[in-house]
Amino acid sequence: MKIKRLCVALIAMVTALFGVAQTKGELPTWSITASKFTLTDVPELYTSYSTALPAMLNLFCAVPASRLVTPEEKRARQLIDYAAKKLVLIRERSSLIAERDSLYLAVMSEKEKLKQTAAFNKKITAKEADIQKAQEKIDTLLADTSFTAETLPVMMWKDGQQVFELPEYANISQTLKSENISAVIDGSIQDLAGYMYVSVVLTTGLPGMPDYRFSEAGPYQSIETIARSLAAQIMTAVKNTQPAKVLLTVEPEDAEVYLDSEALETGKKSIYMYAGSHRLEALAAGYDSAGKTIEAQAGQNYLLNIKLKKEKIISVGFQFIKPDADVFLHTQYFAGTPFQTDVPAGKNTAISFSYKDVKTYIVLRPDNFMQQGQTIYQLQATLNKEKTKTLIDRRRNVLYWSLGAFYVSLPIFMILQGVTADMASAAADSRLGINAAVQNKYRALFISTAVMQGITIGLGINYVIQLGLYLYAADQSIPKEARKL
Repeated sequence: MKIKRLCVALIAMVTALFGVAQTKGELPTWSITASKFTLTDVPELYTSYSTALPAMLNLFCAVPASRLVTPEEKRARQLIDYAAKKLVLIRERSSLIAERDSLYLAVMSEKEKLKQTAAFNKKITAKEADIQKAQEKIDTLLADTSFTAETLPVMMWKDGQQVFELPEYANISQTLKSENISAVIDGSIQDLAGYMYVSVVLTTGLPGMPDYRFSEAGPYQSIETIARSLAAQIMTAVKNTQPAKVLLTVEPEDAEVYLDSEALETGKKSIYMYAGSHRLEALAAGYDSAGKTIEAQAGQNYLLNIKLKKEKIISVGFQFIKPDADVFLHTQYFAGTPFQTDVPAGKNTAISFSYKDVKTYIVLRPDNFMQQGQTIYQLQATLNKEKTKTLIDRRRNVLYWSLGAFYVSLPIFMILQGVTADMASAAADSRLGINAAVQNKYRALFISTAVMQGITIGLGINYVIQLGLYLYAADQSIPKEARKL
């Protein structure tokens, strides 16, 4: 009897534990994952970063966190289901209409056509009624105010062990829903002068819900540091905590303002940002640019006043022997030479001179020639005499031919030198009888070796000279420095 009661108790305990485990497994969560990144001009050595960086984000985002799911997000997720059902009904209606229209070309009696057409019209009418009901459900959902906020634990999709593959042309919200993913971290890596610029976006794909964009830049070797910084910013957005508010005033009002390299709407007075380090920059024509790094705290308000200083202007002019050179300033035709123009004193300015099809790029660095109290300067620079590409191609071809001639001459010289040395050694060791023919042969080999030695040395010197000329030609592609007269 006791054994029977014990068995019943054990069965009850196992059932209870199973029920608890099942309930725990069915607890709603807010899951996120990173998808494969796109690459732009990234060196082949770092192409693996397209999956390595998302994998690191999955790792560094796997921290205990909760998501405040707003009523708007709940409504948007339910709206996806309703919209999908309505879309299915619309497609079914289109299919019925296509089948009905095909009856006009069907081989059957008119009576049968009318009968089947009436049947299809009945089905189409019923389907239209279903579509109307589906739309009414959507309208009711949009007007529903009973949704309440809810806090859900944040989990990594598949425990963060797998990088998600986001289809290129898929509906993001439907794709994420089918995989039980609440939000995806998508991004790109772009090469900028040997550094990588990483831009990511955290999106739910839900209509009306905001996307969160973040960016970082640094050396390719600092991938872990960049991933940790991005993960910290992403998790701040995932938690849906209250962002910091920055009240912004900018002078002049038409200045362009950038937040983390993203352009803001001109004249925008207030911006929101999540906790972390953010960079604000402002620039305007005729003014010096300015920037400031903000360490934002969640829920805090900041007042930022940016007043750009007017640029100090200096007048510069060029005198050239070739007066018909065209001048391009800011990539647009400006004037012919000689010319005089105003440039900002605090910035480097690039000017392009075009003489026929030969172009010369010159950089004006005011710090190198400015003098206190002087505002007008006459500068000089050497214009290229030949088209850079043509000059480099010619020098490269001559360099290759010079190297080829040296490679041909060197082994011939070494062979002759070896044969001559062997003959001399054999004669010295009495292994070779010395007579007039041997002496004449040795003399001819010695002279040939000396001649080839001179030719080889000359070709080697010629190669070094041609290498210097090639490097000088290649240097022509680098912008020249303007000098003061």
